[in-house]
Amino acid sequence: MSFLVSNASGSFGLFGIKSRYQGLFFSGDDKVFKTIAHFDVKGAPGAILNEFWKVSRNRDGVQESFWFAHRLPVFFYELSRSAKVDVLFDCKLNFDNRDWGRNYQFSFEDKALLVHFEKLNDSRETSGEEYDFWLALYGCDFEKIDKWEQQTYSFDELRNSPPFSRWVLRGCRASGSFVVAFSKSKDDALKLAKSSWKNRQMLAKEAEKFASNSISAGHVKNSDFRSAYECAQYSLVCLHSNNGLYAGLPWFHQRWARDELVCVKALLHSGQESLAKAVLFDWLDKLNNCKLPGALGENVADCWLFLRFEDYLPEMSRKEKEYLLEKLSAFLQRVESNLQDGLVINGAKETWMDSIDRSGARIEVQCLILSACRLSRLLGKEVPLEQTLKDNVKKAFWNGKHLSDGAGDQTVRPNVFIAAYAYPELLSKKDWIACFDFVLPKLWLDWGGLSTVDKSHSSFVKNHTGENSKSYHSGDSWFWINNLAGVVLFAFDKKKYKNYIQHILKASTREILEEGVIGHHAELSSASKLLSEGCLVQAWSSAMYIELIEELFR
Repeated sequence: MSFLVSNASGSFGLFGIKSRYQGLFFSGDDKVFKTIAHFDVKGAPGAILNEFWKVSRNRDGVQESFWFAHRLPVFFYELSRSAKVDVLFDCKLNFDNRDWGRNYQFSFEDKALLVHFEKLNDSRETSGEEYDFWLALYGCDFEKIDKWEQQTYSFDELRNSPPFSRWVLRGCRASGSFVVAFSKSKDDALKLAKSSWKNRQMLAKEAEKFASNSISAGHVKNSDFRSAYECAQYSLVCLHSNNGLYAGLPWFHQRWARDELVCVKALLHSGQESLAKAVLFDWLDKLNNCKLPGALGENVADCWLFLRFEDYLPEMSRKEKEYLLEKLSAFLQRVESNLQDGLVINGAKETWMDSIDRSGARIEVQCLILSACRLSRLLGKEVPLEQTLKDNVKKAFWNGKHLSDGAGDQTVRPNVFIAAYAYPELLSKKDWIACFDFVLPKLWLDWGGLSTVDKSHSSFVKNHTGENSKSYHSGDSWFWINNLAGVVLFAFDKKKYKNYIQHILKASTREILEEGVIGHHAELSSASKLLSEGCLVQAWSSAMYIELIEELFR
């Protein structure tokens, strides 16, 4: 089983997986650098103990421990007794898979091993960014090896994510436990490594205390649900970066508006009000021309901003509410002026299902905008757009049995659950239940999830296709949507939908505790059976699991 540790400030380590994404990663200058690929110690890997701030693994009687100093670019690799461990290096920007021009310089100073890495352009391959950094290893004796060897990546091959192999450097052999410090400066790296090693007991207590203060699940009596809930809370902590959240690890280490905003309510449930506020006001300040900046060009189609401000309203001052209403009013005026046939229109890949063309008017988009109208009303300013849009949406989407996925598109997808979550006022309770009764049999997967398209549809793909996005929104079951659907079904009729809710809860709990990266919620699963697939540590999956637990047990 694989596992992840983090400094809660952008740096992380992922181990136990045959992938180019295994290894030790440090954050610096808003970039993520891979440094060490693997710690090679004798013995087959065995049982894993996850203590949140630290993960330990047994190796034939020797226990390895992996942990970060809190919010520092400092990583500790500890052994329960003296043993030889080879350190394999693969220094690079995370997505830089160029082979040539990788230069390592090893030197010894004050009992520390210093590694200076430079990536230079080479005429044998396409040129790109050049960069360098320093690592300082300190705490035991080191012997230089300096031998290149090829590693193969079965996990990446399974995901259709080339390259499937890479040459890495077996750089040195350590005689025991040590610390790794990262910096763009040699002197800073050396100073940080030595001081951190000296103060490692204090740093360990600080990291442990922070982890303990980050989780709270006393109200959940079932041991499995409580454990998974605590894991989901700490998983969000592991994704902290620069006053926001990474969308996921190990490869979605970016801040995306849509993903962060989905997570805000879970942050509030977890006692992280300051981070929730920072996220909300950061994106509110950036709001312009109906667009929220993000890696995928999100626009009004993915606008969770005002829905999440509604959750935060009790914490806001009068001045903050006035600022919010000012921005909201301008936003809604722009939306109203761009309606087509009385509906909100999005581009081809501007919804969360961004691997397929859903251009036009989409049901969850209409309801997210209606929720923004509701927020304006709650702030004391009713807007005629709310009733007008509500009427237009019912006319265009509701056929008396169910809501269509798009105006003129009867394809059954789980986006009706987002619509109900964002704006339940659209339909009566009776009509919502009729809608759920229509779509659930078409989307339901026996293991406890929802397909992203009707299982009888010609585009349905039952097994995840990796970086080939064929299955992405045409069959793959996304844990954030599954958990959100559980929240919605519980809110509308917890008795009628008890079986569905319990299956969703148990499937997500199992995925967190037993599958993929231990203690973290993956992005998605194949429709065919429960698996940890896609991005292995996904923020909004954990966030919606937290909401589901809160809905069921608070």
